[in-house]
Amino acid sequence: MTLKYQLTAEEFAQLDEAKQALYALQGDVYICQIEGLPQPEDVSGLKRQRDELLAEKKAEQERRRAAEEEARRKEEERLAAEGNYQQLFQSSQAELERERSSLVELRRSIEQRDINLAATRIATAIADGDNADILKEFIAKRLKVAEGQVRVTDDSGNLTVSALADLQREFETSPRYASLVRGSQAGGGGAAPKSGDRVTKSFGELRGMERVQLRKDNPAEYERLKKAHEASK
Repeated sequence: MTLKYQLTAEEFAQLDEAKQALYALQGDVYICQIEGLPQPEDVSGLKRQRDELLAEKKAEQERRRAAEEEARRKEEERLAAEGNYQQLFQSSQAELERERSSLVELRRSIEQRDINLAATRIATAIADGDNADILKEFIAKRLKVAEGQVRVTDDSGNLTVSALADLQREFETSPRYASLVRGSQAGGGGAAPKSGDRVTKSFGELRGMERVQLRKDNPAEYERLKKAHEASK
């Protein structure tokens, strides 16, 4: 049975004890600890920073809401005393609309932070430095928060059934982002053969990214394998 690189808590719970021993909890997911596999960047600091910012923002909103509520109460009492019920109604409606706008803004802020966090996890798992920052922007465009969860979308923005791990594999093996992906992963566990080296795998056995890397580093060997593969059909 093939071990997945990253598991949710539910998936981890379904493993037997022997397989569970191969994983370690990092954040909200379990990561395979087999030697040689790349480990994702620890983003616990980002989560703490997010939580601190949200707590500060919530406290500020509470203080502002309390002050506004007191001012609104005094204004309502004045308007009621004057019998200006129409203005009282308009004031309450305006306050309600402000509260709705504030909640929408807070929700969007939280959703964007969750998307950026998920995109950062994927990008740093397959790329380094500036390349990871560039990949993060592309990955974030394929994510959306639905029902409180970060979900994967297609290129048109429609939700899919793909998991975050599937999106990671898509970016990791896509020729479009091959120049950004970390070399050891883009080559399937090692650098592609240089010019003059012969590949031990057949053309059909090479994965998509292995073919891309081979064609880039050793075009002559790529053509040799390709022709042999076509001749065997």
